Amino acid sequence: MRLWLVLGLLFFLAPSQVLAQSAKDPVETVRAFYAKDSIRAYEFYSKRLKGLFVRGDKEVEKRGDGQALIDFDFRVNGQDTKDGWEKTLHFELLSREDKSAEVKATFENYTPQEVRYSLVLEKGRWMIDDVHSTGKDTWRLSKLLEKALSGAAR
Repeated sequence: MRLWLVLGLLFFLAPSQVLAQSAKDPVETVRAFYAKDSIRAYEFYSKRLKGLFVRGDKEVEKRGDGQALIDFDFRVNGQDTKDGWEKTLHFELLSREDKSAEVKATFENYTPQEVRYSLVLEKGRWMIDDVHSTGKDTWRLSKLLEKALSGAAR
Protein backbone atom coordinates (compact mmCIF):
# COMPACT_ATOMS: atom_id res chain seq x y z
CA MET A 1 0.00 0.00 0.00
CA ARG A 2 2.77 2.43 0.92
CA LEU A 3 4.57 1.69 -2.35
CA TRP A 4 1.48 2.68 -4.36
CA LEU A 5 1.11 5.85 -2.31
CA VAL A 6 4.74 6.83 -2.90
CA LEU A 7 4.53 6.04 -6.61
CA GLY A 8 1.32 8.03 -6.89
CA LEU A 9 2.88 11.03 -5.18
CA LEU A 10 5.95 10.85 -7.40
CA PHE A 11 3.75 10.77 -10.49
CA PHE A 12 1.84 13.88 -9.45
CA LEU A 13 4.81 15.83 -8.09
CA ALA A 14 7.49 14.99 -10.66
CA PRO A 15 7.64 16.97 -13.89
CA SER A 16 6.43 14.82 -16.73
CA GLN A 17 7.14 15.22 -20.42
CA VAL A 18 3.63 14.08 -21.15
CA LEU A 19 2.19 16.77 -18.91
CA ALA A 20 4.80 19.34 -19.94
CA GLN A 21 4.03 18.83 -23.61
CA SER A 22 0.31 19.22 -23.33
CA ALA A 23 -2.33 20.85 -25.45
CA LYS A 24 -2.96 23.22 -22.57
CA ASP A 25 0.24 25.19 -22.19
CA PRO A 26 3.00 25.78 -24.77
CA VAL A 27 5.04 27.59 -22.09
CA GLU A 28 5.37 24.33 -20.16
CA THR A 29 6.83 22.63 -23.23
CA VAL A 30 9.58 25.27 -23.44
CA ARG A 31 10.15 25.14 -19.67
CA ALA A 32 10.53 21.34 -19.82
CA PHE A 33 12.88 21.69 -22.80
CA TYR A 34 15.19 23.95 -20.79
CA ALA A 35 15.03 21.49 -17.89
CA LYS A 36 16.41 18.75 -20.17
CA ASP A 37 19.59 20.84 -20.57
CA SER A 38 20.33 19.57 -24.09
CA ILE A 39 19.60 20.78 -27.59
CA ARG A 40 19.41 17.08 -28.50
CA ALA A 41 16.12 16.66 -26.63
CA TYR A 42 14.39 15.65 -29.86
CA GLU A 43 11.20 14.64 -28.07
CA PHE A 44 10.37 18.36 -27.86
CA TYR A 45 10.82 19.08 -31.60
CA SER A 46 8.19 19.13 -34.31
CA LYS A 47 8.50 16.60 -37.10
CA ARG A 48 10.03 19.31 -39.33
CA LEU A 49 12.66 20.53 -36.85
CA LYS A 50 13.55 17.03 -35.72
CA GLY A 51 14.04 16.11 -39.38
CA LEU A 52 16.58 18.91 -39.82
CA PHE A 53 18.51 17.79 -36.74
CA VAL A 54 18.48 14.13 -37.75
CA ARG A 55 19.74 15.02 -41.25
CA GLY A 56 22.42 17.15 -39.61
CA ASP A 57 23.47 14.34 -37.29
CA LYS A 58 23.77 11.98 -40.26
CA GLU A 59 25.88 14.51 -42.14
CA VAL A 60 28.21 14.99 -39.17
CA GLU A 61 28.55 11.21 -38.83
CA LYS A 62 29.25 10.85 -42.56
CA ARG A 63 31.95 13.54 -42.46
CA GLY A 64 33.51 11.98 -39.39
CA ASP A 65 35.15 15.23 -38.32
CA GLY A 66 33.09 15.75 -35.16
CA GLN A 67 32.14 19.29 -36.21
CA ALA A 68 28.51 20.03 -35.42
CA LEU A 69 26.32 21.88 -37.91
CA ILE A 70 25.75 24.62 -35.36
CA ASP A 71 28.48 25.62 -32.98
CA PHE A 72 26.51 27.15 -30.14
CA ASP A 73 23.75 26.33 -27.69
CA PHE A 74 20.75 28.17 -29.09
CA ARG A 75 18.88 27.86 -25.80
CA VAL A 76 21.35 30.26 -24.17
CA ASN A 77 22.29 32.13 -27.36
CA GLY A 78 25.98 31.35 -26.88
CA GLN A 79 28.71 28.79 -26.37
CA ASP A 80 29.34 29.52 -22.70
CA THR A 81 27.03 30.15 -19.79
CA LYS A 82 27.40 32.43 -16.84
CA ASP A 83 27.03 30.75 -13.45
CA GLY A 84 23.46 31.11 -12.22
CA TRP A 85 21.97 32.15 -15.54
CA GLU A 86 19.10 29.68 -14.92
CA LYS A 87 17.93 31.76 -11.96
CA THR A 88 17.17 34.64 -14.33
CA LEU A 89 15.17 32.51 -16.80
CA HIS A 90 11.59 33.70 -17.42
CA PHE A 91 9.00 32.53 -19.92
CA GLU A 92 6.11 34.42 -21.47
CA LEU A 93 3.39 33.34 -23.87
CA LEU A 94 3.38 35.91 -26.68
CA SER A 95 0.67 34.43 -28.89
CA ARG A 96 -1.49 31.37 -29.24
CA GLU A 97 -3.70 30.21 -32.08
CA ASP A 98 -5.44 26.87 -32.53
CA LYS A 99 -2.31 25.09 -33.80
CA SER A 100 0.55 27.54 -33.26
CA ALA A 101 2.04 29.54 -30.42
CA GLU A 102 5.05 31.72 -29.63
CA VAL A 103 6.89 31.70 -26.30
CA LYS A 104 9.57 34.14 -25.23
CA ALA A 105 12.45 33.08 -22.98
CA THR A 106 14.43 35.89 -21.36
CA PHE A 107 17.49 35.53 -19.17
CA GLU A 108 20.85 37.00 -18.28
CA ASN A 109 23.85 35.21 -19.81
CA TYR A 110 26.61 37.81 -19.52
CA THR A 111 24.18 40.20 -21.26
CA PRO A 112 20.37 40.26 -21.38
CA GLN A 113 19.10 37.62 -23.83
CA GLU A 114 15.80 36.91 -25.53
CA VAL A 115 15.09 33.71 -27.44
CA ARG A 116 11.70 33.08 -29.03
CA TYR A 117 10.15 29.67 -29.65
CA SER A 118 7.60 28.95 -32.36
CA LEU A 119 5.49 25.94 -31.42
CA VAL A 120 2.99 23.86 -33.35
CA LEU A 121 0.36 21.48 -32.10
CA GLU A 122 1.17 17.96 -33.34
CA LYS A 123 -0.81 14.92 -32.21
CA GLY A 124 -2.22 16.86 -29.25
CA ARG A 125 1.16 18.12 -27.97
CA TRP A 126 2.92 21.46 -28.28
CA MET A 127 6.19 20.91 -30.14
CA ILE A 128 9.04 23.34 -30.85
CA ASP A 129 9.02 24.07 -34.59
CA ASP A 130 11.60 26.85 -34.73
CA VAL A 131 13.68 29.14 -32.55
CA HIS A 132 15.05 32.62 -33.18
CA SER A 133 16.98 35.29 -31.37
CA THR A 134 16.20 38.96 -31.13
CA GLY A 135 18.51 41.89 -30.67
CA LYS A 136 21.79 42.80 -32.33
CA ASP A 137 22.85 39.41 -33.72
CA THR A 138 19.73 37.64 -34.90
CA TRP A 139 19.44 34.09 -36.19
CA ARG A 140 16.72 31.55 -36.95
CA LEU A 141 17.53 27.93 -36.07
CA SER A 142 15.86 26.32 -39.09
CA LYS A 143 17.71 28.66 -41.46
CA LEU A 144 21.06 27.92 -39.79
CA LEU A 145 20.47 24.17 -40.10
CA GLU A 146 19.21 24.42 -43.70
CA LYS A 147 22.20 26.57 -44.70
CA ALA A 148 24.66 24.17 -43.05
CA LEU A 149 22.98 21.19 -44.73
CA SER A 150 22.99 22.84 -48.17
CA GLY A 151 26.69 23.63 -47.75
CA ALA A 152 27.37 20.06 -46.71
CA ALA A 153 25.70 18.71 -49.84
CA ARG A 154 28.29 20.35 -52.08
